Amino acid sequence: MKRSSKHSSLALVALTLLTIVGTTLHTRAQSQNQAPRPASSRADETLDRWNDIGNKLVAMAQDFPEDKYDYKLQKDQRTFALNLLHAAALDFVLIRRVSGSNLGPDFGEGDNPSREAFKTKADVVKFVQEAVADGAKVIQQQGDAGLDKTSKFFGNRLAHNSAIWMFAIEHSGEHYGQLVVYYRANNLVPPDSRR
Repeated sequence: MKRSSKHSSLALVALTLLTIVGTTLHTRAQSQNQAPRPASSRADETLDRWNDIGNKLVAMAQDFPEDKYDYKLQKDQRTFALNLLHAAALDFVLIRRVSGSNLGPDFGEGDNPSREAFKTKADVVKFVQEAVADGAKVIQQQGDAGLDKTSKFFGNRLAHNSAIWMFAIEHSGEHYGQLVVYYRANNLVPPDSRR
């Protein structure tokens, strides 16, 4: 009796596994045979990438301990706070060019605001949040047609707004990567790595 009970249990386990594998393969085959979902508009795709990296920087600004905001790995690098301020300021510089308006707060000339202008963690967080929100608003307002327009870029040349947005997104990604190193150097886990 023991032997047949053991065989019955093994048979039940095998049957369950075969059912799961069969269902998974059937589901995959069905989804591969279906037509792919249509692409989103170019503006929606740009907005998705903008918000993705922007929200990562916002999360870092909110999460990193304020007493470490002036931390830097080496003497000739930007501090944690200055990295965030620079990324957001460059976003504002580019947002202003693409929109033809003066969105955002006054942070002086260039794209390296001083820490004196943004003394607290709350000041820095608000600045990064405003940059992400204002950029998203411009992308949505201008839509696909706005991506095809040209604006003055660096070096006194024109560029399509789509290229300017890609530049801004990539630039923010570079600073996100640097800030991940700041987290790790302080034995902290970046927000995006906690999932």
